[in-house]
Amino acid sequence: MKLLSKTIVLLFISLFCFTSCGDEPIGKWPKMKWKNIDNLTLINGAYIIPEEGGTFTFECTNYHIWLCSVVINGERQIITSDNYYDYKNDWFEVRIVDKNIFFTFDKIDETTNSRKVDVDVTGGDIFDHFYFNQQKVSVE
Repeated sequence: MKLLSKTIVLLFISLFCFTSCGDEPIGKWPKMKWKNIDNLTLINGAYIIPEEGGTFTFECTNYHIWLCSVVINGERQIITSDNYYDYKNDWFEVRIVDKNIFFTFDKIDETTNSRKVDVDVTGGDIFDHFYFNQQKVSVE
């Protein structure tokens, strides 16, 4: 009986070892792959949003994603389990639909200051970052 118990335990341990091995080393996930649907211009690592605003779409092709953090003009916004897929304030909204499509909505910028938005997304143990910069409104 003791031999049978040891054999069963050894069998389960060996099955666990073989099934937990994978091709990817721990912590070496492939980078997120994105389609910049609206072809926003990327300058110095930031996507440039025109002063008139608009809706801009990015699509993640290899992970299901959700929001990790949103920073607006240097101020970190609260992301809770209620808003892992959307965040909105009076002039900016980010929404994730089907966990795979990333939408950024910038509304008309009526101030004379430029606006900076940083958005972090995650797919579990993989993260990516977006910087957005809305150009100053022309002052005449």
